[in-house]
Amino acid sequence: MIIDKLHLQFPQYGDLRMREIRVDKQARKVFCTLSYPDDGTLDNNAKQLVTSYIATLIPKGYGCSVKYVIDSFTEVSFQLNLFEYIKNRYPIYSNIGRNRIVVHIVNKQITAVFNVGATTKRNMEIAQLCEKLADFYDGYTSYDVNFVLQLDDTAPALANVEEQEKLVQLAINRELLKPSRYFHIEVYKTVFGKEINASPMYISDVRKPMDIGVLCGKVSGKTCRQSKKNPNLYVCSFALTDNTGVTINCVLFCRMQITDVETIMSETGRGEAEARTLSEKRALSNEKKLQSLKSLADGFSVVVRGKITYGQNDQLEMHVYDLCKCKIYPVSPDKEFNRAVADKYLLVTPEDCREYKQLNFVENISTENSILNDRKFVVLHVNATGLGNAVEDKLVALCAVSVENGKVAERFFTYINPEKELGDTRMLNNCGVQKDRLIFYPTITEIISDLYKFTYDHELVGNDLEHIVALLDYYASPMNYRFDNRKVVQAELLSQLLENSIIEGNVNVSKIEDLAKKCKVPCHNSVFCRDTALTIARCMSILSSCSK
Repeated sequence: MIIDKLHLQFPQYGDLRMREIRVDKQARKVFCTLSYPDDGTLDNNAKQLVTSYIATLIPKGYGCSVKYVIDSFTEVSFQLNLFEYIKNRYPIYSNIGRNRIVVHIVNKQITAVFNVGATTKRNMEIAQLCEKLADFYDGYTSYDVNFVLQLDDTAPALANVEEQEKLVQLAINRELLKPSRYFHIEVYKTVFGKEINASPMYISDVRKPMDIGVLCGKVSGKTCRQSKKNPNLYVCSFALTDNTGVTINCVLFCRMQITDVETIMSETGRGEAEARTLSEKRALSNEKKLQSLKSLADGFSVVVRGKITYGQNDQLEMHVYDLCKCKIYPVSPDKEFNRAVADKYLLVTPEDCREYKQLNFVENISTENSILNDRKFVVLHVNATGLGNAVEDKLVALCAVSVENGKVAERFFTYINPEKELGDTRMLNNCGVQKDRLIFYPTITEIISDLYKFTYDHELVGNDLEHIVALLDYYASPMNYRFDNRKVVQAELLSQLLENSIIEGNVNVSKIEDLAKKCKVPCHNSVFCRDTALTIARCMSILSSCSK
């Protein structure tokens, strides 16, 4: 991220914060808003240096505009800022009211106290609202912001009880479905930092930035160089690959102690003799650190602990604090990857579609020669921000319709919380949902168990199935699920059904409207998965009932 690179390039401006980044694709310009404390450290010359450096980080062909705002809050201004953020980002808690938020500011520390009722307090704790607010303001301001929940029996309860209960249930399910896969290791030598005793998680389970994470794997592509800007700083970079074959880039910053005698004398106030002794000790310590970094060779098995954040190209990377050589026990090859099918649905219960009456084109219906006989299919359609990158692209709606022996059976539909801000809302308009309502729906991780149960032992029918299933597997693997269903290209199956039917005339099976018109099946929305999946399933049933 730009702010991390700024802190690395200008360590003296550690209180800089990136308030906003906005990209105007038509004007080919990037607008950045930086905040800084009003302490005189960031003068006009410094602003010019920072602006020039940001311009080098912007993609080629784009201009850059940087705006600076003073990072200063009063108790009233922070209360208003916090209330507006909660109202826009977490609308269910906007009923708490500004008068229930008490703010105290001492020096550079802010404490925000929520005076809420017992039920609201419990709901906020389960939803981890304070932790989420702390993460946001850590990147928004240089103030140290803490949030406290205080019980107040006079506080009113949230107005919409139904939405409140739904949000709490989602929070509980999110906690229950957290990945729990860890490697077993034996640490035998500390290379840098402190000894690591925690169990490392799978790299493939890293979905988002984390303040502290522990990973393990083999080192490759290791480089170690001295910083040009700061000769006392060494930067060690390497790729870490675990036993599941997934890789993450790691960066280790090693600061050497100052050994210049005059500098030590001026900083510590010691005499020349003591300063020389201290300089020699620091030189030995620096040499040990450097040798430890140089001893880290490609192919070594290590366990690392540090902060996981976004690096170049918006890819997750780890800033390593501690590193130890270790022995990693391999993943058992006998482990059954697919978890057993759940006994019941947790969040999404399928809707019965059997009451739908199939339309007939001839008096004598024949299904003896239908290619759908004795086969079970699930038509799987989604609405997403994209399907090319499992990390960046997000689903916002998913619909699956089962077809058994040529008959429509059940429909599985849900909106999905994408867990990120969506810029383009045209897709949401096609889906009939507002952006601020998506927070009340389950995440893709939370519905994996239900979707796996619904699609189990069925063939999948749809378009772009390879990409859709790859995205589903990305979120399913931490819970030991894998969608290994047989995949059928929708257009090919429909063409076979059409050729094997008594329906005459040519039709473009790639166009849902044309196919629905030919089969006399209603198609209300040709771009919304809830309608398209059911339309395709009904067309399959009609074509099957008219087989030659």
